[in-house]
Order: sequence, then structure tokens, then C-alpha cells
Amino acid sequence: MFVSQPLPDDGQDMVFGRPLNDDTRESNKKLVYGVKAAIFDTFFAEQTMERSFARFWTLETIARMPYFSYLSALHLYETLGWWRRSDYLKIHFLQTWNEQHHLLIMEELKGNRRWLDRFLAQHLAVGYYFMALMFFLFNPTFAYNFNQAVEEEAFETYDQFLAANEDFLKEQPAPEAAKKYYLEDHLYLEMASRPRPRIESLYDTFCAIRDDEAEHAHTMETMQQEAL
Repeated sequence: MFVSQPLPDDGQDMVFGRPLNDDTRESNKKLVYGVKAAIFDTFFAEQTMERSFARFWTLETIARMPYFSYLSALHLYETLGWWRRSDYLKIHFLQTWNEQHHLLIMEELKGNRRWLDRFLAQHLAVGYYFMALMFFLFNPTFAYNFNQAVEEEAFETYDQFLAANEDFLKEQPAPEAAKKYYLEDHLYLEMASRPRPRIESLYDTFCAIRDDEAEHAHTMETMQQEAL
């Protein structure tokens, strides 16, 4: 699945990614957890359903940025004649499409109703885009490892939310955006390594999103090896 296609020139000898040591990987995890605690756990500390949906809308607004930045960098590499990685372009597009639908689901749940939430999310997203782009240009392996830590933290956040609110979520209908994407969109099957999920309730919807985050984390882990 992850097969690079170097252009037939001097770029064929270019090193695309460099390996990371364990200290760097651990530092990435600590940094991601620290940002989560400092921003998300503080700004969205109120444990209501409304604030939880706002938290997830903010999370999904930001979560798309690394994949946008990877696509930008890969197009740049190809334009400069360094690397042609059409398989990576497809993977990252499918990831942006997936995260886009997570965002649409949260918008249907009114997670973006407050101006201050939108202000925070959009400004964090712009900053994160450029940070992720710099990471990728510096070392794609580092960028993928950092985003793996982000996706693992996202998985844990959704998993804890599901455990704490299972009964309520099972009583709520599934958003239309979730049913359209998970049950009808053919691009979902191109991204996912699992069958279409059941989408009959809001609980099913959040389970599907949580599992998508695990899928992204696994893909990031795999791509760290393929980038070397």
C-alpha cells in the first residue's frame, strides 16, 4: 500500500525521512498531552453535552490540518522534481475527507454555535497547519510520529466520552451527516480497513469516529517506517 515512486533523476537518491530515537517519540507524546491539558482540558472543562460537542468540533477543525500540510508538501516535492508519492497523496486526501465528515457531524450537533469557540479553533488550526508543514519539510518521519501522538490522544478522548455517556448517547438519533458518510460514501471504504459500521444512534456515530482516530494513528505509525 505504501510504495514510494521516486522520479527518475537525482531525486531518486534523496532521503525522504530520517529515523527518530525513543526520546523524541516520548517527547512528542508528552507535548501533545501537555497541549491537551493546557488548552482543551481548561477551555472545555465544563462537563456538559454542549461543551463536549464544542470540544469535539474544535478538535476536528484542528485535526484536518496535518493532512492538508502533508498534501501541500508532497505537491511541492513533486513540482521540484524530488519525489512523486501518488500513493501518499491519495492516503492523505482520504484522511482529510474523513476528518471533514467528523467536522460536519459536530456542526450538525451545534458544536460551533459559540463565536469564541470558532475563534479559538480557527486560529489554532491555522497555526497548527504551518507547524505541521514545517515538521514535514524538516522530517516526514517526525511529522508522522507527532500526528500519531495526536490521533492516539484523540482516540482516548472519544473513548472516555463514550464510556461516560453511553446511556444518553444510545438514546439519541444518529446525525444525517454520519449516516450519509458511513453508510453511503464510497470513499469511506477506500480509507477504512474495516467494514461499514452500524450507524443507528449517536453512540454508534461516536464509536465510528473513535475507531477512525485509531485507524489514523495506525496509518501514521506505518508511514513512519515507509518514509525511511
